[in-house]
Amino acid sequence: MASSTDHSANDEKSQNASAQSLSAETEKALAAILTHLSELQRARPTVQICDGKTGRTKTTIDKILKAANLVFTRNGHGGLSLRKVAEEAGIAVGNLTYHFPTKHALLDAMMREALADYVEAHLAQFQADEDEPLDILLNVVEFYVRNARESHQFFYQLWGFAGSSEEAREMVRGLYRPIGRFVYYLVRAANPKLTDSEVRQAVLQIFSLEEGYKLFIGMGPDTAPAIQNAENDIRDLTLRIIRAA
Repeated sequence: MASSTDHSANDEKSQNASAQSLSAETEKALAAILTHLSELQRARPTVQICDGKTGRTKTTIDKILKAANLVFTRNGHGGLSLRKVAEEAGIAVGNLTYHFPTKHALLDAMMREALADYVEAHLAQFQADEDEPLDILLNVVEFYVRNARESHQFFYQLWGFAGSSEEAREMVRGLYRPIGRFVYYLVRAANPKLTDSEVRQAVLQIFSLEEGYKLFIGMGPDTAPAIQNAENDIRDLTLRIIRAA
C-alpha cells in the first residue's frame, strides 16, 4: 500500500512533468514566432523585388511604394491611379509601370510593404523584450492601438478596399493572415494550456477589439476619456481574454 509520502512524490513528479511540458510548448511557440517574422522580413517587396538590382532601382521602387501608400491613404483605392502615384513619386508613368504594370500589382506590393513595416516593429519589440510571452503580447496589442493614432486613415481605406470586391477581400485577408499567425503563436506561448480552438477564439476576440479601436480612435474626439485611455484598455481587455479562455 502506497504511503502518503509516495503519493506526494508522485504528485510532485506529475506537476514537474506538466510544467516542463508547458515550458516546452512555450519555447516551441516562441521559436515559431521568430521563424515566422524572419520569413516575413525576407518577403518585403523592397527586398524581394530589389534583389540583384542597382541602388538606383531600389531607390525608385522605394519611392513608388511610399507614394502609393500616401495616395491610397489620402484618396482610397478608388482614387488611386498609376498616374497619380507616379506624380506623387516624381517619376514618369512608364518608369512606374516597368516595375508595377497594373494597379493590382502596385496595391499588392504596397500592402505587403506596409505589412513588412509592422513586422519590423514586431521584431524590434520581440527582441527588445525579455519579458514573459504574455507581457510581449500585451505590449504588441498596445502598439497596434498606439500606432493607430497616426495610421487610422490607412485602415479606414484598407477596410473600404476590402469591401469593394472578392479579389480585394482576399488581398486584405492575405495581409492579415501573417499577423494573425504571429498573434496566434503569442497567445499559445502566453497560455500553453489552451487548445487550438481556444487559441483561435482568443485571437479573433483580440483582433476584433484592436481593429475596432483603430477605427474609433480616428473618429475621436481626442479629448474623450475612452479614446485617451485606449492603450491601457486594450491591455486590460486582452489580459481578460487570455485568462478567461
